[in-house]
Amino acid sequence: MTLDSGFADLLGMLRSVGAPGSFDGEPDEMRARMTQAIEGGWNPAAFAPIASEEDVTVGHLRLKVFRPEAVGPVPTVLYFHPGGFVMGSAHLMQDVARRLSHELSAVVVSVDYRLAPENPFPAAVEDASAALDWVRATIDRLGADADRIGLAGESSGANLATVTALLAARSGNPVRALLLASPVTDFTASYPSTTENATGYFLEAEDLTVISKLYFRGDRETAQDVRVSPALAEDLGDLPSTVVGVAGFDPLRDDGIVFAARLLQAGVPATLRIYAELIHPFFGMPAVSPGADRAVTELTALFAAELG
Repeated sequence: MTLDSGFADLLGMLRSVGAPGSFDGEPDEMRARMTQAIEGGWNPAAFAPIASEEDVTVGHLRLKVFRPEAVGPVPTVLYFHPGGFVMGSAHLMQDVARRLSHELSAVVVSVDYRLAPENPFPAAVEDASAALDWVRATIDRLGADADRIGLAGESSGANLATVTALLAARSGNPVRALLLASPVTDFTASYPSTTENATGYFLEAEDLTVISKLYFRGDRETAQDVRVSPALAEDLGDLPSTVVGVAGFDPLRDDGIVFAARLLQAGVPATLRIYAELIHPFFGMPAVSPGADRAVTELTALFAAELG
């Protein structure tokens, strides 16, 4: 495998300036660096066109609702942002949510779930499920099609999307489809990609240890909870059609591949795409590389087909 030239240039630049790792330091430092990196490179004029954006508050839960330029009933998609359960926000990932809304012709509800370590597990899971409950309760003024509700997320957001879909299925109210980019689904496992891509590719193996400590205090028993590691669920067969996209230069590559295989074994329609030249988290960084941009387009189109 050869690393994508755009990401190779980005990683080289970060090394040349001695940039700290994403999960170095205290959580406030991580968040400040993420905010500076994203907002510093923003070009709002290049964001995908949508009809409207609305901020909604439900109790302590904050949501951003993006409506497409489409007429009639449309799908509704909950989007969960990446950031290791520690950083990120609907505000910082609004370009991703806008693109999803535009390309899916769907209402996208981006969820500002509570962050660890101030709000450790299960706070984020509770917020994700509460967001889905709110979508169901207000579907008439959102996409207006209760049969086409999907969940999407990247990295930690993909974990929350999976867990939320699993809990929804268990409650008898399954969602229509899942889109998982670079998912983490099993905090108890160690795969070859964890060693192969341990350092040098943005997300590093040591970062996963930091995330575990901050999100669920690194407790081994908690790691086995299916709300932390949904891949460990005894029966995955109730999950909806799922699209999984993974990057070749990612410690989490094999996690996503194995999870897709488990879905297929459980009889769940699952589509896996491996982007061998990309890094984590490519789905939120399409401007860095034409290859990443094409990957986002492909995964979104596959997800659209499953939403119907």
